Parts: sequence; C-alpha cells; structure tokens
Amino acid sequence: MKKIAAVILSLIFMFSMSACSSQDMESQNVVSISMTNAESSTENTEQSENDILHESTDSFENNHILIAYFTRWGNTNYPDDIDASVSASIVDNENIRYGTTEYIANMIAEEVNGDLYRIETIKPYTDNFEKLRNVNHNEMEQNFLPELKENDIDIAKYDTVFIGYPVWATDVPQAVISFMTKYDLSGKTVIPFCTHDGYGAGGSYQTIAEKSHAAVSLDGIAIESSYVSDAKNTVGDWLTAIGISDFDERNETAIQILVGDTILNGILYDTALAEEIKEYFPLTISMVGYGGREYYGGVDFYPENLEDGQRTFENGDITYCESHHNMAIFYNQTDNPDLSVDVIPIGHITSDLSVFDGLGSRADITFSLVE
Repeated sequence: MKKIAAVILSLIFMFSMSACSSQDMESQNVVSISMTNAESSTENTEQSENDILHESTDSFENNHILIAYFTRWGNTNYPDDIDASVSASIVDNENIRYGTTEYIANMIAEEVNGDLYRIETIKPYTDNFEKLRNVNHNEMEQNFLPELKENDIDIAKYDTVFIGYPVWATDVPQAVISFMTKYDLSGKTVIPFCTHDGYGAGGSYQTIAEKSHAAVSLDGIAIESSYVSDAKNTVGDWLTAIGISDFDERNETAIQILVGDTILNGILYDTALAEEIKEYFPLTISMVGYGGREYYGGVDFYPENLEDGQRTFENGDITYCESHHNMAIFYNQTDNPDLSVDVIPIGHITSDLSVFDGLGSRADITFSLVE
C-alpha cells in the first residue's frame, strides 16, 4: 500500500477574469486523449444518469459516492458543425467529445466507483467566450442562481460528494452554487476538483466549503486544462492521499519537490533504484530547462541498482538517466517524447505542473522526503 502523506496544495494566485481574457470558461484549450473510460457523453448521445452509475468500492461499500460536475459541454448551445479542434472546453477523441471537467470526473469515477451526475441548467450558455464571460460576471454580481434541470437524484443516499467545475473568474460557476443550494449536503464529506487555464483554483475551494455546509471538506485538486489528458496518475495519487482510493498496489514514498517558492507533491516508486537515490535526500540539483518538456541536472553519485530504461515518459515523471548521469523532471510532451537515450522512472509529481511553464532556463530544485 502507498505511504502517502497528506497533499500540500500550492498557493494559488488570484486573478480577475476581466483582467485576463484568457482565463478559461472551463478551458480555451482542446486536448486529444486516449480514453480509458467509455462511460461519458458523446457528441450525438444523451446519456441518462443510470447509464453511468457505479457501485461503491470494497473499501467504501458503506459509503456511497457521488461525482457531481458542471461542464460547458452539455450546458452550451454549440452549433452542430462545431470544430472541436478550436472549440473551447471540448476534449476530442475520434469524434467522441467530453468537457475537460467531465473527463476528470470520469477518471475519479473509474477509481472510486461513484455515481456520475452532470449539473445541467435549463437555459444553456452561449458558445461565445466573450459573451459568456459577461454573463458569468453578471450572474456573480447579482448573486443569480440559474435554474437547474429536474432529475430524480436521491442526494440523501450519498455520504461523500465530489463537486467538479471549471474555474470562472477565480471562483465556481453560479450553476454549481445552484446545485449546492438545491441539495442538502450538510453532514456529508465534500471534495472539490476543478480545471483551469493556468490560474489555479482561485477562491473556489473556500466557496465550496462554505456553500455546501459540509461536515468535512477534503483537499481538492486543480488541473490545468492542457494537462487533463495526462492526469490519470495525478488523480489517482490525489485520491489515495486524501484516503478515498487505493490507486496502485505499489508501495510508494511521499516526497516534496521545492521549485523556487512552490512546493510540489510527489512519490518515489518502490524500486531498488529509487530507494538508493532516496538515501541522498534532501537533494538539491541545479537543473536546466530543455525543449519545453523537461528540466534535467547532473548528480554526484553513481547508483548501483540500475534497471532497464525506456524512451517514453508521462508528464510529471521523475527519472534517472545512466547515459547522461542525471535526473530529470518531465512536465510536457508526453505525446511526442523524442528521447535519444533511455531514462528510468523513479517517481512522479502529483501536483499541477504549470510552475515549470514559466520557470526560466535554470533552477535549483530540491527533492526531500515528507516528514
């Protein structure tokens, strides 16, 4: 079983949507994915909630779980011939389309076997981003709660409720507040998760805690839209860290990675090589950015427990390379690795990776064990 310490969330900057026109209304980006969960809505199919129900996991057999989420896909008047390659907030794979938040919701459902529920408004939103931003501002300023479609959901049977949403104007969309107002979540465990376009969760976690009147609010997760397709490990490790799911049978060690003033969470795998390198922690490495995909730096020790390497990686992988005698953090370009030498994964960063996007050409990065 994993030995994961509680997730330490990075401090999140607060930006106004009016100041940042690129702030996502779920996301201005579109990513292509390899879906591992077929239980999602498609472009031409309206699924009932009963189509995507799951039974509880063994470890939570007496704790029914609901994953409620709001997404632009399913709540927006998109034209029938919309080009998904340029459309906001749509994740596309072989003509099957998902909202970015919906995709994360499906990841969670796959791990915890909860019931999926899409929050839907009676009046759909515009597909024009600028107009949508104005609509959202007006709803927030007037404390307007859009009316939701009727359904037969029995909220009383759920002990744990995940609430997912895109970050709008550094907070939750008003439709999510409508959901929390309509349904009594008091006495339940409530867990937020969100997607964003680089500005983090904003004040949304506090809003969820306050408006839900939850008995317990667990640490949420904020995933940048451009990393959604590579978030499976991140989501799984987060669920394990908050005590909801055993994502992986490997024994793993919780670590922290200090990048500038930002603390990231991660794990070291239960391998001989990782265990050997762990003995040098806390370990500070001067790392150089390369190719918009990784930061790497040499180490002054020579591991003995080498393993077979590989020329692929997942975003967030921490690796050791014997050929170049260095460690690296890969944060981008999983879909186009283009490695010239073998690397050996020894761990993985489970936090949002957006800190690396504007880090600069060189940085001192410190790896340490969670005490």
